[in-house]
Amino acid sequence: MSARIQEGFSLVELIIVITIMGILAWIAYPRLTATTEIKLDAAARRVAADLRYAQNRSIGTRVVHGLLFDAAAERYSVFAPTPATIAVDPADRARTLTVDFTRRTEFNGVTIVSAAFGTTPGVKFDYFGVPRDTAGTDLAATGRVVLTCGGLVDTVEVTPATGKVTVR
Repeated sequence: MSARIQEGFSLVELIIVITIMGILAWIAYPRLTATTEIKLDAAARRVAADLRYAQNRSIGTRVVHGLLFDAAAERYSVFAPTPATIAVDPADRARTLTVDFTRRTEFNGVTIVSAAFGTTPGVKFDYFGVPRDTAGTDLAATGRVVLTCGGLVDTVEVTPATGKVTVR
């Protein structure tokens, strides 16, 4: 009688492979979570930088600059002197300064939950850097832009009177 050779994996081999896969998954999960945090932080810092840019341009050029947010479309634009006139992107003079979170890969997955500056979804700065809503009324309360990504939340705030921009 000839012995029949069975092909396959032994129980020990299967346990080793499953253990290795578990270890790799355990190592990879925090990296995926960190990517979400990095995207959200980058988006919040970009919003804050553009708010500061508009404020500094208003002070430096004595022309009103501001940001108008469209939360439904996941984008915002820097304008001067009115929301109908989009500012030129200083990094690429052939383009306007509009940031669209749905089209930029570095912000993929980030959404604008809300943007509230007084009664409007936009803010503009006068010649002294004082923030106002796009209707021209000084901010009575802190203006906020709320961003989310993967269940995490970041808020960019503009302080009334001083125009101080902070990321929380």
